[in-house]
Amino acid sequence: MSDDLLRVRNLKVVFPNPRGVVRAVEGIDLRVRAGECAALVGESGCGKSVTSLALMKLLNTPPALWQADEMMFDGRDLLRLSEEEMLSLRGREMCMIFQDALTALNPVMTVGRQMDEIFIRHGGLSRKQARRASVDALKLVGVPSPERRCLDYPHQLSGGMRQRVLIAMAFSVHPKLIIADEPTTALDVTIQAQVLEILKTLQRENGTALLLITHDLSVVAHMADSVHVMYCGKMAEEADTGTLLRQPLHPYTRGLMASVPSLGEKHTRFYQIPDHVPSPMHKPEGCFFHPRCAVCTEECRKKMPPLVTLPDGRTVRCFHPSDGSDSGALQGKEG
Repeated sequence: MSDDLLRVRNLKVVFPNPRGVVRAVEGIDLRVRAGECAALVGESGCGKSVTSLALMKLLNTPPALWQADEMMFDGRDLLRLSEEEMLSLRGREMCMIFQDALTALNPVMTVGRQMDEIFIRHGGLSRKQARRASVDALKLVGVPSPERRCLDYPHQLSGGMRQRVLIAMAFSVHPKLIIADEPTTALDVTIQAQVLEILKTLQRENGTALLLITHDLSVVAHMADSVHVMYCGKMAEEADTGTLLRQPLHPYTRGLMASVPSLGEKHTRFYQIPDHVPSPMHKPEGCFFHPRCAVCTEECRKKMPPLVTLPDGRTVRCFHPSDGSDSGALQGKEG
């Protein structure tokens, strides 16, 4: 469609090694519209971060091997771009907020110098102008005493401050797309809320498209316009956020929603999806989710369900989709 900023079709990523092949991503389709916040949701080990690195063409080959039938960004074919062209694109039109802010920042360079480089390289500013722009960017994301913080090294900042620095760097030259990979990992709840509010405000004020990678559906409810639920390297369900939260169809999606604790509900027990995500080297036959699913049948154990598009435009990969009204659909661990 004409409003698609990013469109990916049949993306696959594998990591061959002496013990076998790690099948990290198995033929996913993904689209992000201009100006929207799309969430990519799933447990750790489902292939979300590998997907984001593939979209930015940051996977080292080897060890990774990846391919896609289509990877379009703002009308350009990323599959045909050279590394030099991608270097020009990254940071200016496509940016990424990495999961671990401490390792994402260069430990031997001051925060200000790292930010200055962005404005010099992608904004064409002089070094003096770049420093003023860096101070303004830090001020915009709520970093106190930004002039002094520009002289600090990453290890001298708290986790929340480092995350704010990454957000400031990502939005500094007003890119068209930002990929945020678990941007609140390892932060306490109060700081998480502050960081997410900054991210949401800047995204909407700048009209930037945001691909938010998370496992937390409470974050999705607050931030996202559409949701792509990923399990074991495949898409399980896709819908706009309101529809998915009101009526999740896939058992995995319902399990993720039931696992979110709620302070407003009394006399409820904590729900946990049984077992764990299978190894990407040893995935089960049939539906990858069937060993953990309370409604699986023999058909689920033998065949992979197709990703079906429903009349309302949402998609689901399940032989027995349900809105959760059946009380036996969730039979995980409680405690």
